[in-house]
Amino acid sequence: MISNKEESQLAHALSHDINDALNHRIEERFRAALFLVDPGLDMATVTIVSNVENDNELTIDGIDDETIDKAMVIFEAQQE
Repeated sequence: MISNKEESQLAHALSHDINDALNHRIEERFRAALFLVDPGLDMATVTIVSNVENDNELTIDGIDDETIDKAMVIFEAQQE
């Protein structure tokens, strides 16, 4: 029989794995939205970090705000 401590550890590990998968999916979707805005974009200069554990935080660096805003419109439209 699994103890409460083992159940808690298993639940934590599963939650961590799910969050990692969600973060990866969000980051890939946002990259795709950026390419729709600017197909010639050099992604080597862009950093995208998703953190669903921290209130669905999304951090984008290495690109101008106007491009980010346009990509965000596409990204949000894809969720509907």
